[in-house]
Amino acid sequence: MAARQGPLVCPLCKGELRADAARAIDRLVTGDGPFTVSECRSCSYGVTVPQLRGAELDRYYAGEYFGGFYDDGSKPASGVLERAREIFRGRAARRRFGHAPYAVSGLEPGRVLDVGCGSGELLAHYAARGWDTFGIDPAPRAVAAARRRGLLVHEGTLADRPWRTAEFDLIVFSHSLEHIPEPLAALREAVGALAPHGRLALALPNWRCWQRHLFGGRWFHLDLPRHLQHFSPRALQVAADLLGLEVVEIGTNSTVISGAYSIHYLLAGRWTPGWKLWLAYGLGAVTFPPMALINRLAGADCCYALLQAPSADSRRL
Repeated sequence: MAARQGPLVCPLCKGELRADAARAIDRLVTGDGPFTVSECRSCSYGVTVPQLRGAELDRYYAGEYFGGFYDDGSKPASGVLERAREIFRGRAARRRFGHAPYAVSGLEPGRVLDVGCGSGELLAHYAARGWDTFGIDPAPRAVAAARRRGLLVHEGTLADRPWRTAEFDLIVFSHSLEHIPEPLAALREAVGALAPHGRLALALPNWRCWQRHLFGGRWFHLDLPRHLQHFSPRALQVAADLLGLEVVEIGTNSTVISGAYSIHYLLAGRWTPGWKLWLAYGLGAVTFPPMALINRLAGADCCYALLQAPSADSRRL
């Protein structure tokens, strides 16, 4: 399937798109590029250009995407440094899952669906807290890793509709929506699968954060060309309005990995296992406290939205 050059107007608000708001190569897998991002002046939403599809995009999910940074659990950690990295990742995940939008207050455990569930780490977190868990992911390697955890996961997308509609109390897109070619269509599918008063939790990189401006094309969360969409808190508000969902909370939060891997790209240019990577881990840990403090004032590297579906009566109106 041929790549598309991207829309001329913003898919969310139909505002003007400014070309070349960011430019970077693929630093994780191939070194291809550069790819660019066009930004909407009105709602701060970004679109990667070109918009790769099908087999053209699949090749950017090979190699280091699962085998390096996105560990699928297929190989046990070997050596002191790899075990330290495993501990680092585990603690970062537990910290992340304990905050919005994953920690859903006022909602009793029910049925949760994780869209783009990867190896199932978040689903395992919910299962341990009494939730009935389901996952969807298009990557066979990710699905296999999740199933090794004993999780029920469908290989495919929401468009397959593997489960009946209006049944999930919580649907989560945890750093997956930015990978989806038609995010509004996917969100509408999700809204159709929510129970009345169900919650939709979205977590994504924050396109408008100060770290992107600091690191430029070496900002880790840019992740071109895999990140097809680039959201901001303002763009999440526009999406909520388009979907007819009530906003429970929209905000930003800090991740440990953003600084560490952005520093790695500054040092090495591309994902490079070895001493530069381990040095970046150490520098990332040291710089995280001051970066988190700046995040409180200027907006953190990730943004999130917790949205609520209307009641059954409201849907019939």
